[in-house]
Amino acid sequence: MIKWIRICKNRKKGGLGIRDLSKMNIRLMMKWWWKLDNEKGLWQEIVRFKYLKKDSICSVKHKQNDSAIWSDLLKIKEIYLQGRKMIIKDGQRTLFWKDTWLMEKPLGKLFPDLFKMCSQPNISVAFAKQNSVDFSRWLIDDLRDD
Repeated sequence: MIKWIRICKNRKKGGLGIRDLSKMNIRLMMKWWWKLDNEKGLWQEIVRFKYLKKDSICSVKHKQNDSAIWSDLLKIKEIYLQGRKMIIKDGQRTLFWKDTWLMEKPLGKLFPDLFKMCSQPNISVAFAKQNSVDFSRWLIDDLRDD
């Protein structure tokens, strides 16, 4: 029996050179996420109005009445977010805790204890710059240093 992985390999590597459709589908959906995130157009406006509203890509969640295509896009959202790096600009669209803007990962993943205690998990970088980041309790010295 020949495995699908072997069939999808390049001919020079012993396969038949057939492309893996599931990987191609993921790549296409990643491109849609990128275009939704970075380009302006009619379909982006419609999707933002219908599904994102005031949420960012990081915080949007699956709802019962989502279309099949949107549900499929949400399944690979985390893959897209792993490779996403924000350019801050004015900081209004960049989430302080959830977007990758300062380091190689979002601050919420780098400092999970602080993130659990923050009072406002969806604040923007602009808001954090103008105001202090509030926590639900006093921070011990180690957490304050973070």
